[in-house]
Amino acid sequence: MNMLPVTGSAETIRIEILATLAEFERISAPWRSLGARSFVPAGSALQAWLAPALMHYSAQLPAEIVALWRGEELCGVFALKAGHGLVRRAWTSPLSFSGTPLIGAEDPKSTLKAFLTAQRGRAIQFRALPVSGPFWDMLGEAVAEGGGAIEIISRWERAALGFQGRFEDWVSHNFERKRRKEYRRLRSRLGEEGKLDCTAWEPGDPVDPWVDALIALEAKGWKGQRGTALAADSVMATAFREAVHLLSAEGSLRFWKIALDGKPVAMMSGIVQGAQGWLGKIAYDQDFARYSPGVMLILEATERLLDKERLALVDSCAIPGHPMISNIWRDRIALCDVMIRGPELSSAAFRLLVEAEKGRIAARALAKTMYYRIMRRRES
Repeated sequence: MNMLPVTGSAETIRIEILATLAEFERISAPWRSLGARSFVPAGSALQAWLAPALMHYSAQLPAEIVALWRGEELCGVFALKAGHGLVRRAWTSPLSFSGTPLIGAEDPKSTLKAFLTAQRGRAIQFRALPVSGPFWDMLGEAVAEGGGAIEIISRWERAALGFQGRFEDWVSHNFERKRRKEYRRLRSRLGEEGKLDCTAWEPGDPVDPWVDALIALEAKGWKGQRGTALAADSVMATAFREAVHLLSAEGSLRFWKIALDGKPVAMMSGIVQGAQGWLGKIAYDQDFARYSPGVMLILEATERLLDKERLALVDSCAIPGHPMISNIWRDRIALCDVMIRGPELSSAAFRLLVEAEKGRIAARALAKTMYYRIMRRRES
């Protein structure tokens, strides 16, 4: 553990560099508290979600946490890949879905500037940041005030739910009459197969039966066939299960299910923090694919999110142009990967680092495209 004092606008901000699982565990309580008073929602950085990923992936993906303290109160958490090169990269795992760091609502710009100042002579990379909103605006101001620069490395959009109003109004606004009729027909046909139940996990309900059912359902589908399901990855499955338990304890877990005669045919998890939500794992029984159970489940979840949760925004966390949810949720969230020139890093050196990163991303994208072409399948 390394410690570094950095002067903020109000008082000294103390920085800790944490590199061991024991050190991550030591800040669990203040980390959870920070999630309840964050400047903006940061679901992927919540202690309940990120800590299990760090616990189970850090052996293969070494990480460190930059923890910022104002007095005895934790005011910022940044997870970075371990290392001391010219580029400090945000730490990610297969469970990551958003790159917004967790920063407290009290004087958040000072916290962010303290983090950036501590990265002297380096570039900082953030992944999957929203390209608009309070954090993006604050990031631009903090970087400019520190004499740095921001470069967008890549940019994309994914489906989101941003409608404010009742589910009934959303359906009328979102779908033409023909499609509404088709959805009703599919639901009716699915109900002819047996007793149809649409349920949601409620606080106090056991969590493991939901996780077990989701893992089993996913393993039956195309992810099971490709070997990418949770059931085929014990590290991911364990981290996911632990995260779901922690989320349930703090009231952030969401789970939805469609069942026929008590047997799940579609399931999906989700996270809610404040006024924002994120969809998680989704699976459906391919034996019922002709009834589009995944679509039915998204509609059921949407009804609950609009009429009960009344959130400002829900991120699908889907790939760009996802063939299913992109046609149901018509709103979009613009996201980007960025590199930031930190203090004392020359503009020339930063430009070389940016171009190298863009080249690396282009090469990886080409390799991925070729892989899917050779395997004759689509990314999903």
